[in-house]
Amino acid sequence: MENGDRPAGPVFYLVTSLILVLDQLTKKWIVDSMFRGESREVLGSFFRLTYVHNDGAAFGLDLGGRWSFIVVTILVVAFILFYYTRSERTITARWALALILGGALGNLADRIRIGEVVDFLHLSLGGLSWPIFNIADIGVSVGVALLAIHLLRRDHSEHDSEESGDVHDGDTPDSPHHPAREERRAS
Repeated sequence: MENGDRPAGPVFYLVTSLILVLDQLTKKWIVDSMFRGESREVLGSFFRLTYVHNDGAAFGLDLGGRWSFIVVTILVVAFILFYYTRSERTITARWALALILGGALGNLADRIRIGEVVDFLHLSLGGLSWPIFNIADIGVSVGVALLAIHLLRRDHSEHDSEESGDVHDGDTPDSPHHPAREERRAS
């Protein structure tokens, strides 16, 4: 079995673990060194550490409370672990899913432990302020962006191969779904 054919290799779990651990360590540091609502400038008003708790989802979305978030997150984690880690073989997809999984687990740990998510990274430019976020949110956001890139590339390459009749994914004239075999069956 080739390396790309394994369900999910050690790098997948390492990236997931690094995001989870980094997220939890930075949140602990913020909780131990700041009081809730406190804000400290790091790069002037552009980048501040602002310690808040978030009982909603990203960008203020509400899914119906703590237990709804926990259930949805557990379903997402299960989906990633039992489906994608066994079927996606590209590096981009694996990194994307590892980042999403690490971020999801980081915020899930907060929701289980304290009922809310600790946020502290605060970006502002002029009068515009980005919602306060954390390392787990970065993992999820970067992971979703990478996954979108992966899906767009995959759809584009599948579309190109359909138009050109290229053979991909190990299809040979003897494989069950190869166009030549389909033509032989039809005649």
